[in-house]
Amino acid sequence: MSQKKQDPKNLFALQKEQEFEFLCSKQGLSQTTQRRMILLALARRKDHPTADQIYEELKEQFKGLSRTTVYRVLETFVRIGLVQKTTSLDAKARFDADTGRHHHITCMECGEVVDLHDPLLNRIELPEEKASGYRLLDYSIAFTGICPQCRAK
Repeated sequence: MSQKKQDPKNLFALQKEQEFEFLCSKQGLSQTTQRRMILLALARRKDHPTADQIYEELKEQFKGLSRTTVYRVLETFVRIGLVQKTTSLDAKARFDADTGRHHHITCMECGEVVDLHDPLLNRIELPEEKASGYRLLDYSIAFTGICPQCRAK
C-alpha cells in the first residue's frame, strides 16, 4: 500500500487551522468562516502578504468580505499569537503565519520578503535587561539585499 506524500504547504495550513481552533477557544473568539478562510489564505502563502493582498485573493470567494474585516481579523490573529506582523521597506505591514523564530530578507529592488531559517542566527544571546530596561522575550533579524531575480536583470 503506497502512502501519498503530504504537501508541506497543506500540512502547515492544517496545523495552523488546528492552532486557530485551539486559540479561538482559549480566547473566547468565534471560529467564523471568514476568520478561517483568511488564516488559510495566509498559511498557504510564503510571500508575507499585506492585508490588501489577502483581501484581493478572497473578495470574489466571499462577496460580503470587506477590506476592514481582513485588517481586523489579521490584527486579532497577531494579538492572540496565531500570526506575526512584520514590515517591509515600503513600510506596509505584512503578515506571516509562521510564528516560530525565523528571520527575514527584503529585496531592496522589488520589495519581496522571504524567510531566512538559519540555526546560527538563533544562537544569539539576548542582551541583559540592564542594557535597555526591557525584559527581552525573543528576536527577529531583518536583512536587506537584492534577490536573485533582480540581480539577474
